[in-house]
Formats: sequence, structure tokens, C-alpha cells
Amino acid sequence: MAVRPQHMHDGGIVERRLRPIYDWLDNGVNKKALQEAEKVLKKSPTLQAARALKALALLRLGKKCEAQAVLEALAEEKPSDDTTLQAMTISYRESQQLQKVCEAYEAAVRAEPGSEELHSHLFMAYVRVGDHRAQQRAALQLYRIAPKNPYYFWAVMSVVLQAKSTEDVSKKGILLALAQRMVDNFITENKMEAEQEARLYMMILELQEKWEDLLAFVEGPVYAQLVPGSTLQASIPYLRRLGRWRKLNLVCKDLLWENQDRWDYYMPYFDSVFELMKSDERDESDGSADDTAEKCHEFICSLVESVSAGRALRGPYLARLELWRRLAAHEAGGSAAALLGSARALCVQYLRVFAAKPCAVADLRPYLAIIPQQEREDHCRDFLTCLGFDENSEPDNAADIQRHVSCVCAWRLCAPPPDAAASLALAHALRAHYLRCVRAAPAPAAPAPTDSSPADAYATLAAHHYCYAAVQLQEAGPLVQALGVLELCARRSPAQPHAKLLLLAIYHMLGAGAAAETAFARLEAKHVQLASLGWLHAARLPAAAPALAPARLADVHTFYQHHAKDSVEQLTYAYKYGTFEKLVELGAWRARLEACAWAALVARERALLPPAAPPAAPPAAPPAAPPALDNRDLTVIVSWEPAQRRDEGLRARTFERDVAYLRLKDALVRALALCAEAAAALDNEHLLRQLDHCVDAFGAAMERCRCEYRAPEEDLSVCAPLPSRIFALVQSPASYGALYTCLLRVARAACERGEGGPGAGAGAVPRAVAALSAALRAARPALADLAPATLWHARDALEHLSNILEFAGVMTYVFGLCREVVTPTNSRKSSKKKASVSPERAGTGRALGEAGGEAAALLGEVRARLEAWPAAWAAPHLASGVEEQLAGEYRCPAAGQLERSYREALRHARDTLDDKIKYLKSMQ
Repeated sequence: MAVRPQHMHDGGIVERRLRPIYDWLDNGVNKKALQEAEKVLKKSPTLQAARALKALALLRLGKKCEAQAVLEALAEEKPSDDTTLQAMTISYRESQQLQKVCEAYEAAVRAEPGSEELHSHLFMAYVRVGDHRAQQRAALQLYRIAPKNPYYFWAVMSVVLQAKSTEDVSKKGILLALAQRMVDNFITENKMEAEQEARLYMMILELQEKWEDLLAFVEGPVYAQLVPGSTLQASIPYLRRLGRWRKLNLVCKDLLWENQDRWDYYMPYFDSVFELMKSDERDESDGSADDTAEKCHEFICSLVESVSAGRALRGPYLARLELWRRLAAHEAGGSAAALLGSARALCVQYLRVFAAKPCAVADLRPYLAIIPQQEREDHCRDFLTCLGFDENSEPDNAADIQRHVSCVCAWRLCAPPPDAAASLALAHALRAHYLRCVRAAPAPAAPAPTDSSPADAYATLAAHHYCYAAVQLQEAGPLVQALGVLELCARRSPAQPHAKLLLLAIYHMLGAGAAAETAFARLEAKHVQLASLGWLHAARLPAAAPALAPARLADVHTFYQHHAKDSVEQLTYAYKYGTFEKLVELGAWRARLEACAWAALVARERALLPPAAPPAAPPAAPPAAPPALDNRDLTVIVSWEPAQRRDEGLRARTFERDVAYLRLKDALVRALALCAEAAAALDNEHLLRQLDHCVDAFGAAMERCRCEYRAPEEDLSVCAPLPSRIFALVQSPASYGALYTCLLRVARAACERGEGGPGAGAGAVPRAVAALSAALRAARPALADLAPATLWHARDALEHLSNILEFAGVMTYVFGLCREVVTPTNSRKSSKKKASVSPERAGTGRALGEAGGEAAALLGEVRARLEAWPAAWAAPHLASGVEEQLAGEYRCPAAGQLERSYREALRHARDTLDDKIKYLKSMQ
């Protein structure tokens, strides 16, 4: 958005002239804005603001060179009026020339050294480029001109950021000591005015680990004046750091008496109790501190009793469970049972009181695991029947439905894992409960679009049990039934995220990428969730829906590319509003995104999507893969498997495989980029040496991964990532390691310079081509036999097919590159005049043609075998079981979504293979 003028010295005439330009720019009509700017400049050719706005319009029209010329001319004039400078700032920001903003305001400040506004803009310009030292200078100069607290603390924060960004320990200590002295001077002179200033001082002391000073400041008069009423809460982390457990205990007790439901007070309270229990010292003078389990239990009971009748609070009830858990870990459970009774009884009591709350089972989940497994399984039905329900109960109001749902969920978390038949039976029963609720609440009485219904949990829990049965039976039928009930749930409760997430996961379990894309669109995920949920959807699209993958991966790539530019403005807002803690958070956030393994994989996946042939735009060498950081949110789909089935090492194992897959893709893209560079370079010996090293490393990595990643160690689960695509790549019956290395060696041989020109090395290309042809013939039976036996195997088959399409794309790219290298330029330009071709080049061309024919025959056989695929998802597999029970009131879209997904995937595969075959045949 354009910035309107703020200071006019000509009675508003200029403002009236510029107003139409601002309006067109704000509305995105840049062509009109340019025309208006030209009109103004005809009357006032030297008007700097109009020229700056003209540059902005040109930039947004894509005329970067013209815009840059206007901006350079303006910069030479060194404007100092705010309107011109802000318009130039917008242009520089949109063209990613943030350093030019600093230069423009530096010149303006030299012209008007007493302008507070220009100095503040200069400071923000330094913020955008991350020059903390220059920020400090600008902020101090600003404070000298206008002695206001915010400006002074901008300088202090700039010193802190310098300390955080340095690796030199001694320099860091000096900078932090300087920042502390700067604030100490303000405290001494009684100039502190705002809460954020106090928090910045606390941040400085924390970075120096001066816990005594921190506690003294929090308990002192300055903090009490700036942040009234929060001294006790603020002292908790520092009392814990200093090990002052008795005082911490008393502070937490005082706070809990005021607010019995604050769980963040209970945890330090328990820490203090158990630390005092470990200590042999007893302070007889202060008997109010709880230094025994009995006193702790008595205090919790008094909290329960202090709550007014009819107003049950979860905190004290959960506190008893937390005390039981800690006592069990502290003394092997004997004293816990003697003091509090059985953990099972406490959990059942909690469920009786709070089952009507949707969060009841989530609260209980951490504590169900402390019940011994045998006891938990033997008495699991206590949770189901504690309120008089069983699995066949039919509650008829929202509160009782929520209670029944809570009891069923707690029962399933405690019960032993069911077999396939039991899972199906329970899933059918839960689906019947949900459909009964649907029939009881017709559309006018259905939940509002922004609300979720308690009955939705019946649908999601039924879907989980259908998935358990499908995994045990290795059949897709239960998954289709799960899709039926989830589609209905998502339609009736648009605000229900769990149903949409399960739809997304199950569609991907069946390899239905187009249906999954539709489910993801309904989820309305935020941009940041492209990072945390990438494992769930975007990472699977290249295999399940290659036609849709480019657009989704482009969205992800754009988010990662633009986050730095977007977060820069957030930094300036943090300074403007004095939220210094946000500056640290934003810095950590940027670092996490820049080191994200998923972001690196997206860039390589986009480069390897089947490229067009001949190669018009060679893939650029990607930046070095960053230190892999796992940003996945694996808890987004709630699991209802019992505690003994939870896999603590799942995150680490799956991430290790993803990183290995990233390294393979990275090596392949780098090798292709080196091939393109070697083909274009006249002196390419160093590039060929790099290519040799890259190909050897890639082949060795493929072989190492083939030996290490033989099969997934864990069972398929709807709550966990699907098996990594590295398994389909390295365990394929066709050796992709051999195929890719032979193919890259053909490109290397073609780029080798000989007396006859590129590709004229004595027999190098024919030998490489012969090795490639042999590898293609060896892989032909395995590559052609990929048809899925049933719908359950569709995902695996589509993953293998995607690997074939990727190899076909790389192969046609390499062959096109080799053809351009070995074919004389004048023979491509003129068909009338026959060019002279050396015998070596002619032999190279014939060898490439033969290899192209071999590759075309292989892809043709794959293309022919695709005709048998639709039998895998014939109609008998696609009965959802929902339409029959609703007697025609609802038509389930699951079957249509699946068929459409597979049909689009096959159509894309056929079209891609046809294009590749046509090009390869043209080489003969």
C-alpha cells in the first residue's frame, strides 16, 4: 500500500495532485497509477514524490529497469521529505534492496540532522537489514535529539541483540554488561516508565544468569511500580533456579489459594514439595511449608473443599493425580497407594466429575499410563460404566452425549488393543451412535458452522477403529467406511478439524492425492501450517498426485522464501510497541524455518518434477542443505491407541529417514546442475571432476540406504507419518542407484572435450550408453510390473509409478542435454545445408539414439501396463456403509473422490509417458 503524504508545505496542492496516484496504487490498478504520475510530472517535472510513486508503479508493472533508473536518479538528489522517502522505501522493500533504504535515510539525516522522524525511520531501516551496531548508534542519536524512553531502550535492545548474535564469549559478556549498566543508570535516576522496560532488564540479567539480581529486582520497588500485583508470579522461576524451595513452596501456596485452577502454579509447588522431602533439614520455625507428602495431600484436599458447591475445578483433582504420579516415581508407588488410594480410582473419580467437559480425557491421558498395565486392562470397563453407560447406551442430550463420549474414549485408552473383528464391531457401533445423533438432529437443528457437536467424537473414534481393522486385515474396505462417516461429519460440522485431518490422512493411506488435496483445502490451513503439516500432505503429493504437486510445492516454497521479508516488518512493529521479547521469538522463529529439513526437500522436489524435454531451463544448483531441523507436528492427529502401543522413537526414526531421502535428492539435483554447467562451459575439467565425485557419492549413498532401510519397523498408523518414500526408491526391484549413475555417466561422457569437440572422447559415450542400456534391460521386468493387486496396495503402486516418472523426466532431460552437446549448432539451424560431423560425434549420436530407443521401449511397456490398473478400485471396494443407513438422505462423496483421484493420477502418468516416449523416439 502506498503511504500518503504527511507533511505538505504548499497548502495541500501537491496532496490533491498525488491523491489519485495513491488511490490507484492502493486498489492495485498500477497502469492507471503510472498514467496519473505522468500527468503530474508534466506539470511539475521536478516533484520528487510523484517520481517516487512513478517508480513504484513501474516496479509493480514488472518494469524493474525503468523503476530502478528513476530510483537511482532520486537517490542522487538525496531527498529528505517524508512522502518521497516512504514511497522509495516501499519500492526498495518490494525489490529486496533494503540496504538502499538505509542509504536514502542516511543522506536525509545528514540533510536534516535534527529531524526526529527521519532518525526513527533510519533506525527501522537498520532493523530491516539486521545491522544491530548501526541500530545502536541510530537509537542513541535519536535519544539525544528527543530524550524519550523508547528510543533509549531501542539502543539497549540493539546491544542485547549484538550479544546474542556473537559467538565470542568474552565479547558477549562485555556487551551484556554494557546493556545492564545502561539500564542501571535509568533505575538509579528513577526514569523507568513501562513494563516492557522492566522485562528487557530481566532478559539482560537472565542472559548473564544473575539469578540473585533478578530476584532482588522482581521483589524490589521498581518492578512493583511498573508491574503491580505480579511480584509473586514473577519470582517463581528465579526461586526455583536458586533452589529456595521453602520460599517457593509458600509463594505457590499463596497463589493457589487465590486461584485453585492455575496449573502453572501447581507444577512448581510439587517441585518444591519433593525437593523439601529430599532434604534432611526441617525448619521448625516455619511449619506452614509443605515438606511431606501428607502435608501436600492435606493442602490439595483443602483446595478441593474450598471450592464453592456446584463449581468443580479441574486443577485440585488433577493435582491429586500428579501427586500420585510423583510419589510413585519417588517411592515405587507404595506410599502413593497408602496415602491416596489407587490411581485407577482417582482417574475414575475425575471422569465422574468432569466427563461433561470435552477436555476430560485429554486431562486424564498422561495419568492413565501410571496405572499398572494389567490393572488398567482388567478394570478398563470401570471407565465406561462409571456413569451408568456402556458401549450400547443411547444418550439423548448434548451433555449426556459428551459424558458417554468421554467414558468410551477413556475405556479405549485403557483396554487391550482389539483384534480386527473387535475393532470393526466397535467401529460399526460408534458409527451407529453418530448416525442416530444425525437423524435426531436434522439440518435446521444441526450445529452452527462455527461449532462442533459432541457427537462428532463418535465419528472420529469410529474412523480410528476402522483404520485399526484395515491395518490388521490389510484391506481397504474399512478405510472406505471410515471415509464415509468422516465425510458426513465434515459436512455437518465444518469447524471440526479432527474429521478433516483424518480424511486427509486416510486419503493419503489409499494414495488418493486429488481427494487429499480437496480435504486439505477444506482444512483452511494457515501458511505456517505448510511447515508443521507438510509431512501430512505436501510431502506425499509428488507420489500420489504429480499433476497437483507443483502448485502445492510452489506455495510451500514461496512461504519459506518470503518468511524473511514478511518477518522484517514484524521486527519493526516489535520495536514500535516496545515488545522486546517478541524480537527474540521472531529471531528464533526465522532460524527454525531457515534450518527446516522440509523446506530443503521442497526445493529439490520441485527441481525433480518431470522436466520438459528438450531442456530449456537447466536446474540450478540448490544452496547447501541446512542443518536438518524437525518442525513436524506429529501430535496433530489424536491417537487412541493404549499406552503400551506408543512408540517413543517414532519421531527420531522417521525424521532420520526423511533426512536421508533429502540427501539423496540433493545429490541428484546437484549432479544434474553440474551436467548443465559442464555442457555450457568451454573449460569444464574442474566441473567434470566435481561431477565424478558427486555421481560416486550418490551411488554409494543409494547402496548404503538400500542396506540400511529395508522395511519400516513400525506398523501403518493413521496418526503417524506414512512410510518414508526412501523405501520405494532404494528397495525397488529395479536398481535406481544403477540407473541414475549410468545415466549421469552418459552425460559426463558427452560433456567431455575431445579433438572432435564435445562428446568426441574416444568411445567414452558409446561405453557409457552401453552400460545404461544394460541397466535399462535389467530393470525392464521390475519397472513394468507395478499394477496394484487391490485398493490397499494403490499407494505403494503409485509411489513406484512416481519414481518411474521422475526417472523418465531426468532421463529425457539428460538425453536432451547430450543431444544439444553432440549435435553441431549449424545442423540444428539449417536442414538444407548438411553440416560436417566428425566420426566420433556421429558415433556418439548413433549410440544416444539406440539408448533412446531402448528407453522408449521400456516406458512404452510401462504405459501399456497402466491399462490394467482400474480393476484395483472397482465398485465393490468403495461401499461406505453410510448412505444405506440414512435411507437416501445423504450421498457419500468418498467413492467418487477416490475414483477421480486415481483416474487423474493415471491420466497424468499416461500423458507424461507419451511425451517422454515421443521425445525419445525422435532421437533415433
